[in-house]
Amino acid sequence: MAFLSSRKFINLIQTIFVMVGNLPNFTKFDILRCFLRFSGKVSRQELAKELELGEGTVRTILKSLKSKKLLQSTKKGHFLSEKGSTALKQILDCISLPKIITINSLYHEYKKVAVAVRNCSIPMKVYQLRDLAVKNGADGALILKFQGKLFALESGYEQDYRKLEKDIELKDNDILVVSFSSYKRNAENSALAVAGELNSFLKKFINGF
Repeated sequence: MAFLSSRKFINLIQTIFVMVGNLPNFTKFDILRCFLRFSGKVSRQELAKELELGEGTVRTILKSLKSKKLLQSTKKGHFLSEKGSTALKQILDCISLPKIITINSLYHEYKKVAVAVRNCSIPMKVYQLRDLAVKNGADGALILKFQGKLFALESGYEQDYRKLEKDIELKDNDILVVSFSSYKRNAENSALAVAGELNSFLKKFINGF
C-alpha cells in the first residue's frame, strides 16, 4: 500500500477544502427567485434580504443573469434588458409570483409559500410532485387544483381554502402549489421547483443555468 508523505497529505487536504469552498451556495431556483424580483425595483441589499442569501452570493447570481443577457447594469445598479423583460413577461404568464401565505389551520409552525401555475395538467403522480418539493428543501407541500374552487388532488379530505382563493387570483385549471418549510427560502425554492415541472417554458428557463 502506498502512503502519502506529510506534505502531500496536507496539500491534498488543502485542495479538498478549496474544491468544497468553490461549490456554489445557491441553486438554479435561487436564480429564478432573484430574476422574479425584477418585476419591481429592488437594490442588491434588498435582494439579499428577501432571498435570504449573502450579498456576495447575490452578486454572483446577478452576474449569471447578466451573462445570459437577461440583465444590464450601470453604476446605478442592475435592470432588465429587452430580452429579460420579454422572458419575465412570459414567465408571469405561466405562474404567479411566489407569495407568503398565512393560514393557521395549515401547518402553522412553518413558513408557507404559494405559486399558481396557469392552466396546466399534471404530468406525474401528485406524490411525485410532493417528493420533488421535499427534495428541494420543503418539509412538505400541497398540490391543489382550481375548478370553481380549490380542492386537493388525490385526496378526499375537505379543507376550507377560501382564504387562498381571495389572496391569489385563480382561474379554472390552475394548479396551486403550497410549499412549507421552516425557512422562506426553502419554501420558495421548492414551490418553484414543482412549478417548473408543471410548465415547459419555466422548466426550460430554469435549466438554462
